Amino acid sequence: MNALLKFQAQQEDQFLQSILAHDFEQLCTEHVDFFQNNLQPQFDYHQFSKKTARAKNPLHHSDDLISYMALYGWGHYLRMQAVFAHSFQYSTFEKHIPIQACIVDYGCGQGIATLAWIEYVLDQGYSIDRLDVILVEPSAAALARASHWITQKAQHHDIKLNIIHHACTLDELEPDFMAANINQLPSIHLLSNVLDMYLSVQFSMSHLCHEMKQYARHSKHYVYAVSPDFITGNKGFDTFHQLLAPQQLYLNHHGTVRITEYNLNNRCIQERPAPIRAYAACI
Repeated sequence: MNALLKFQAQQEDQFLQSILAHDFEQLCTEHVDFFQNNLQPQFDYHQFSKKTARAKNPLHHSDDLISYMALYGWGHYLRMQAVFAHSFQYSTFEKHIPIQACIVDYGCGQGIATLAWIEYVLDQGYSIDRLDVILVEPSAAALARASHWITQKAQHHDIKLNIIHHACTLDELEPDFMAANINQLPSIHLLSNVLDMYLSVQFSMSHLCHEMKQYARHSKHYVYAVSPDFITGNKGFDTFHQLLAPQQLYLNHHGTVRITEYNLNNRCIQERPAPIRAYAACI
């Protein structure tokens, strides 16, 4: 067993080192290529969906992480970017002042939401001096990937970076999880495909909101949340808004956004309209 785990760890390291992607589109393209050439011939979507509970369960295995990024990563990224496009202008960041901020990525998976924020900010003409990134995720394998992609991105753009891992569920998050933000930097709270799992995963929304609000007394704290739009998923957004009671609400929206994703049956990348539930506020 130890030999098998060591071999799997070596394979994972080789995969990570083989991908040098400076933007998310390139990262997804690399994953799609690897998926097509190495995983798709024996890939069973129904088995994957059942094993991962339609990606509600933490993903611990390399093949599952690659498959997820290839099939869903680009869509998640574009949904998150759509939230920023409709709400980032309300933040207090200014283009002539390099940004110093703290990002908290809840249920971060492979870091898609954080990468989307960094790329959106840079694409809009802002510069980033320093980021403290707090990643919350129960899967150690997903955490390692998120840390790797974010570090690669920061190095490419000369961003000073400090990453803190919390390998836990949302309910296991300790009260001092933001203690690393000792300079009380403006904070960005990211929830990508998290609030929609409220009913199915049954995490404590009151605990999550309490943990967020306790730090919001001393600096600006912005919340950005997104998921596909569906009836049971909307309960999480409604409960979150009620308990958070933000000072300012920027966005609480049902709509449609065009996303790009890999079509498993047609074996190509296609565009389609996708339903979206989007939320943005200042705590």
